[in-house]
Amino acid sequence: MMKKTMMTALAALVLAGCGTYRVNPKLEPLNRPVVANYAPAQTSYDGRVQVVAWNLERGIFWKDQAKYLAEKQAAIPATIMLLGETDRMHSRSGDVFVADGLAKQLKMNMVFATEFIEYNDRTKDTPGDHGNCILSPFPLSDLTVLRQQDLFSWSAWGWTMGQSRKGDRVVVGATVLLPDGKKLRVYVVHFENYAASSGRAGQMQQVLDDAKKYDFPAVIGGDYNELPGGLVFKAAKDAGFENTFAGNKQPTGSCMIVKGKLECAVKIDWMVSRGLKIEDKQVDYPTGSAGNSMSDHAPVRAIFR
Repeated sequence: MMKKTMMTALAALVLAGCGTYRVNPKLEPLNRPVVANYAPAQTSYDGRVQVVAWNLERGIFWKDQAKYLAEKQAAIPATIMLLGETDRMHSRSGDVFVADGLAKQLKMNMVFATEFIEYNDRTKDTPGDHGNCILSPFPLSDLTVLRQQDLFSWSAWGWTMGQSRKGDRVVVGATVLLPDGKKLRVYVVHFENYAASSGRAGQMQQVLDDAKKYDFPAVIGGDYNELPGGLVFKAAKDAGFENTFAGNKQPTGSCMIVKGKLECAVKIDWMVSRGLKIEDKQVDYPTGSAGNSMSDHAPVRAIFR
C-alpha cells in the first residue's frame, strides 16, 4: 500500500510539473499589494535609471544585501530594485518584513505581494510568508499583482520538495513617475522552475499582455529560471522587448562560495526592456560581511536612458 501511494504521488507530481495552465481563484486574498513610502521628495536624476534585479533567497542576510544595494544606489540615486523571495515575518530571517526593512533603510517607496505562505515558520503568531517587491526612489502607481499560471501546484506538492506552502508564482508591476514627467513601467517576476520552457513563456505572456496597456518604456526583470535561448525570450521579442543581457555569459544561479569567491553555475536571471537605450549591463558577485554567500542568486543590473 505504501509503495502504491508513493507511486501515485510521484505520478501526480510529474503531471503537475508539466503545467495545468490554471490560475487558482482561492488565492485571491494573497493578491493584495502592501505599499509603503519612505522616499524623500526629491532624488538626484540625470536622465539615467539603474535597474537591479535580485532573488534574495528569502532575505536571510538582508542587512548585508542592503549594504550592496546602498552602494549601487549611491553611485546612481535613480536606482529601481526588483527583488524576489523576500520574507515577511518568518523565523528564518529574524521575523522581519524584509522588503519593508530594505525600503526604510534605503529610503525608497515599496510595493510587495505574497508569493507563498510557508508552513515551516517557527513563530506561530506571524504569517511567515515570502514574496516579490519593487523598491523605487520615485512615486509608484498603477500597481498590478499577477498570479501566474499554475504550472506546478506548490500548494499540493510543495511538501515533496521539503517546502510545505500555499500560493503560486506572482508578478508585481508598477508605473514609476520620473522627475522629468516621463513614466517607466517595471515588473518583478519569478517564473516557475518546475516547468518546461513553453510553460515559462506562457507566464511571460501574462506579463507582456499587461505591459501592452502602457504605451511607454518598460522593464521586466527577475529570476526567470530560464536558460539562454529559452522560449521566454522569443515571446518577449515578439512583443517588442529586447533581451538586456543578450550575449552576456555571466552565470547567475546556483551560487555558492568557492575559495572565498562567489561562483554561480547557471544563467537564469534576466531583464528584458522596451523603448530604452541600454548604456551598461553587469552581473555582480557580492559576498556578505562574513565572507558568506548572501543568496543562491547573483544580482543583475543595467543602466538605461
